[in-house]
Amino acid sequence: MRRPLPCCVQKGGNVTLDNQITLCVCTYNSSRTLEHCLTSLRRALPKARLIVVDHMSNDGTVTLALKHNAEVYQESIGLGWARQLCIDKVATPYFAFVDSDVELIDGEFFRKAVKILGDQRIGAVVGMSRGHVFAFGLPASLLVLRKEDFKGQIIPKWIDARETFYIQRRLDELGLKTVYIKDAMIHRSQFRKYKPEWEGANTRLLDSDVLKELLFSLGVIILISLNSKNVKT
Repeated sequence: MRRPLPCCVQKGGNVTLDNQITLCVCTYNSSRTLEHCLTSLRRALPKARLIVVDHMSNDGTVTLALKHNAEVYQESIGLGWARQLCIDKVATPYFAFVDSDVELIDGEFFRKAVKILGDQRIGAVVGMSRGHVFAFGLPASLLVLRKEDFKGQIIPKWIDARETFYIQRRLDELGLKTVYIKDAMIHRSQFRKYKPEWEGANTRLLDSDVLKELLFSLGVIILISLNSKNVKT
């Protein structure tokens, strides 16, 4: 049986939200969007530990990260390796994955997520984009998890997309559910037009039923399109 985690308060008391959660951002030439991302995170959690794992950017991404008092680690392997490194570095009860092109707009999101994760039947909290109606899958663009559920090797270093498959698999093994919070962020994706090909290529590498996962990915792409306000999409 898991021990109950300490309650967290933003102000007053002996425990603050800032020292109960670690923020993890994986970057690659993210200077166009990273300032908005990190500024919004620091607005919500000014003293929280911030880890940035950078894929050898050459556009000033690292300089921006250091400006926001981030711990920066550089890697040349891929996103799966970067995500696992984040997990390995976390020493707080909770941690969050935040994409470098996400701007947090709900200043209470992390407080809400930690409160929800106090229910031991729930293992993940996803922040949805503003205006999105359909919740889908387990996107890591704004995702809060409990560290105790993710000890050890979770994500293989060779995977470069669909790494959330391995996070979802761990949640399934533990019988844990996912909760979605609407209107939590704005997602200014730089690489959205490549997502179907990228997802498909890496889905074929998963150690799972390929057809099942391809159909799941197709469903996600359809829901992303339905959430879009772009008529062309």
